[in-house]
Amino acid sequence: MIHFGKLALDGSPRIAVPFRDGNAADSIARAVQLGMHIAELRIDQFADRGAANVLAEIEKFETVPILATIRSAAEGGNWEGNDAARLDLYKTILPHVDAVDVEWPSASIAAHVVAAARALGKPVVLSFHDFAKTPQLDMLNLMAPLARDAGADIVKIAAMCNSQDDVRTLTRFTLDHAHEGVVVIGMGQIGITTRVLLPALGSLFTFAAYGEGTAPGQLQLEDMASIFAKLYPAS
Repeated sequence: MIHFGKLALDGSPRIAVPFRDGNAADSIARAVQLGMHIAELRIDQFADRGAANVLAEIEKFETVPILATIRSAAEGGNWEGNDAARLDLYKTILPHVDAVDVEWPSASIAAHVVAAARALGKPVVLSFHDFAKTPQLDMLNLMAPLARDAGADIVKIAAMCNSQDDVRTLTRFTLDHAHEGVVVIGMGQIGITTRVLLPALGSLFTFAAYGEGTAPGQLQLEDMASIFAKLYPAS
């Protein structure tokens, strides 16, 4: 079983919330109270990505597991610097967070991030994004074992849903790989149902916005937590 810190990803539906920097302690506490299980620190979207500020922000989240992400601009993030500097920042933060996320297969540093995380016993999410469409199921089924071979503890697929067939494709993929460690998200308005449904079918966690979102179709945390409380009362 995969753990983010003390949190067991045991199949119970979990909500991750993306954060930029400049967070107040009471705001973080409110997010936990509302139902946040994981804080995703989107370091690529920090106003100040200097190591001192990043580490200071990490310290604010001591009560909740941290998934750290430094997403490249090519995959919808804000990191436009060189990959050597991005890798250095990953290595700086790894001792202080519970898991890391890096895009795959596009990131040249993915193997180095995996190796650094392995050395510290930290789980790695390898993420694939398609902001235009949902790939065919055959392609997704080919990608999943390749990502695991590349070192993924969790394979994350985030794809734009343009039709209900896309929703069905992501649902089928989740069902087929539910016991292998996946996070599956359909982006856009049509994909909203996947954010609510797929955690019941094997996707280890979903994402909700707390204020401004970081991907198309994210529900607000309060709304997501309310839906989860009705659908998954035993979680």
